[in-house]
Amino acid sequence: MANYHLKVSTLSPLHIGAGEELRLGFDFMVRGSSTYRLDVDRVLETHPGWQTARGGRYPLPGELLSEKDYDNPELFRYVLRGRPRSGKGDARLQACIKDPFDRPYLPGSSIKGALRTALAWTGWQEVKPRLDSSKLNRSRSWAGQRLERELFGENPNKDLLRALQVGDCFGPAKAGDSLIIANAQVLTQSKGASGAPIELEAIRPNLAFEGALGVDETLFTPQADRVLRFNDRKHWLDELIPRVRQHSLARIEKHQEWFAEVEGADGIANFYHQMSRAALGPNQALLQLGWGTGWDGKTFWTHLTADEHLFERIVSTYRLDKAGRQSRRQPGDPFPKSRRSVMALKKDRSGRAIDRPAAPFGWVLIEIKPE
Repeated sequence: MANYHLKVSTLSPLHIGAGEELRLGFDFMVRGSSTYRLDVDRVLETHPGWQTARGGRYPLPGELLSEKDYDNPELFRYVLRGRPRSGKGDARLQACIKDPFDRPYLPGSSIKGALRTALAWTGWQEVKPRLDSSKLNRSRSWAGQRLERELFGENPNKDLLRALQVGDCFGPAKAGDSLIIANAQVLTQSKGASGAPIELEAIRPNLAFEGALGVDETLFTPQADRVLRFNDRKHWLDELIPRVRQHSLARIEKHQEWFAEVEGADGIANFYHQMSRAALGPNQALLQLGWGTGWDGKTFWTHLTADEHLFERIVSTYRLDKAGRQSRRQPGDPFPKSRRSVMALKKDRSGRAIDRPAAPFGWVLIEIKPE
């Protein structure tokens, strides 16, 4: 086994979902410019009044708190900077993944998935899989499975990335020090921000997470190759950093061009411009993880759009425009037509605070060094 130290540094807000939707009053409360995540068991233990119905219903855990309670840290799992924009009684907040001690971490599966996408995109020209409708699975979730098997191996046991092992990466800080409230919205070039905002817990920029990465070299012996037959692609793993860098740089250039055409998104376009010119070390690469990565960061991307007619059939068959019969997209229109962005209140020339696109989601710097 070849062992490596993996370091992941966040460059923009990063959200990897825990599969949990937090509810105002039940799971969190807002006070001033902070969001308080309740320790519900502790709140109920110290406030027996929850057993008494008020106005025909029992109070929510957050309704039991007094102003004085907000000074008692034992009643809260953590406190975050920022607050959801929605003031509605049923406001929701998407939880970020954490360990049992409320420490946010980066799952190895998420990192490996992003690496796999980069290897698939860069390896396409070597394997040259034939793309036609017969290669696509009927299920939208598994549409590219046959193409993936041509690239990586005929089944999971013979998959090249069976040799790549990526562990979870942990940071030094608990949720209160490492998470922020991110207000996200969908952007289009023609309309700017549109649709309902999405409130998220997100790992803040400028945090470092560390873990381990390994390559099982026993799977590349002549004996193993008689069964697995992926020795001819071992150089994909040997060239992991350059290949990830190539994929990310191509995406960064496209995103820079796209955001330059969105009113008020100059800051994001400049962010991508700076990344495109970043001086990286030989063991470093940029990568995008988690929520908001977008279609181009989770698919074969340009290899699907090379045949315009086939790609339009793919968009139609799998309803990739997500609007079905109500879609206004016409064949040949750019795809995708939207991106997700972190929003922030900024003052315009008249001094009025308005929402502006502030940052993309999920960009990190990865560094892989031999142990």
